[in-house]
Formats: sequence, C-alpha cells, structure tokens
Amino acid sequence: MDKGVDAPKVVARHLVAQSIGCDVMDLFTDPDRPTTDPERTVLRALVARTTAGEPLQQLLGRSGFMLRDFQVSADVLVPRDATESLVRAVLTWVRGLDAPDRPDPLTIADIGTGSGCIAVTLALELPDAQVLAVDCSEPALTIAATNIELHGVSEHVTTAHGDLLEPLTEDMHIIVSNPPYISDDRFDALSRTVKDHEPALALRGGPDGLDVVRRLVAAAPERLHPCGLLAMEVDDWHVQTAAHVCSEAGFGNVRVLRDAWGDERIVLAQCGGV
Repeated sequence: MDKGVDAPKVVARHLVAQSIGCDVMDLFTDPDRPTTDPERTVLRALVARTTAGEPLQQLLGRSGFMLRDFQVSADVLVPRDATESLVRAVLTWVRGLDAPDRPDPLTIADIGTGSGCIAVTLALELPDAQVLAVDCSEPALTIAATNIELHGVSEHVTTAHGDLLEPLTEDMHIIVSNPPYISDDRFDALSRTVKDHEPALALRGGPDGLDVVRRLVAAAPERLHPCGLLAMEVDDWHVQTAAHVCSEAGFGNVRVLRDAWGDERIVLAQCGGV
C-alpha cells in the first residue's frame, strides 16, 4: 500500500492490527496468524479510507499526545507535536513561578479545546489546577468530555460551550489556545488528509490566518489575573505578527518560542508583564 500515503509500511501495520483486534507488536510476535474473511473485509475498507486521504488517527479513533492516548474523530483536530510544545511552554512557565507567587488553585482556560488533549494534559501535570475546556463545537466537546473521563480528571476539568472567552465567568491565571490560524491561501495548499478530513472550523483563520488570534488577544486582558499568561500556538509564517498583536494589546514580556522541530510557533504574553 502506497498510493500517496505517508509511511505506508507503518500505516499498513496499524490497519492490520486494527482489523484483527490486536496491538501492532503482536504482528511481530505471531506473524503466522491467519486472518478470517470478516477481518480481511474490515482491512479492505480501512485501506480504501486511507487511500482516500482519511488520517490514520481517525481510522484508529485515537491519537498519541505527550505519551498518552486520546480519542479523536473527524470533529476534532489530530493532536500534533507543535501543540505538545505549547503545553510544555505553559508547564515551564508555571514551574518557574516562585512558590509564594504560585496560585492555588491555578485556573486555566483552554480555548478551542477540540479533543481536550491540552486541558487534560495540563490537569494531569498540574494537580492543583482547575481547567475550563471551551469550544464552540458541541461534537468536539463530546470528544473532550470522553477524554476527560478516560484520563480520570473530571474533578479538575470542566467543559463549556461558547465562542472564545464568552463562557468564562471568572478571571484566569492562564489562557492557552491552539486557535484556527491557517490563512486562506495556506488552507488551499494543505494536503487532502488535513483539508478534506479535519474540521475547517478549527483550521481556518481568515485571509491572513489571524482573525481568531486578534479576537482572542483583544479579549484576554479582561479575563486574566494581573501577570497572568496568554499562550498560543500559531503558524510560523505569521508568528511575529501575532506577537506584535499581543504587544499592541498591552501585553508585556511577549516571547516567541520554537517547537520541537525548530519552527517559531509558540507565543507567550504576560498580562501587565514587563
């Protein structure tokens, strides 16, 4: 199987394992196991969906994120490495606070939560945190709620339906977001796996990709505690512009960080920071 599929051998192993209900490693420990007719039928259907561009993670119904599995569907973005870098940047910021300055409880809003991978991971890594996971998509919140339950953080993470910061009823210490940031011309150039199978609502950020970013930055100061943190993942093509938007909105200590691949993708901005 190739047909334009990235890493076809890896994908093929996952599809075979999925079709016969085993782990990928079992394929190596029991290579002579015969397949049944129903299993081959399932495999053919999975291969057809793969060659049509459907992401492997959606076929499997799960995706890895910071060494944990999260349920995914066509209603949410597939978690990516850049978003792991966003979460690590937030964790580094929190752990760098002096003990007297560290809020308890620490309140976090994850805006555009999608699968909930950011909210859940922060709750697991920061046991004293209370996280509000916000999304304007009800189907996405259903997936997020499933992952919250799956990882046992229901006491620390709640979901809210609404547009950006609208559902917030109190100020937060951290607002973190992987907002829609793909510009119109960049969207047209995306691979069919992304463009045709992941939610455009979570991808498209307007003509220059910054429509949602500007709205989020403009609203955030009214919902952050003094010296609170705004952390965003954006496109490396316009990351400097996004940082400038933060500075223009009155944020201080605005920094641009690189992701695990070396691309400038993360913007950190402190409310009233210096």
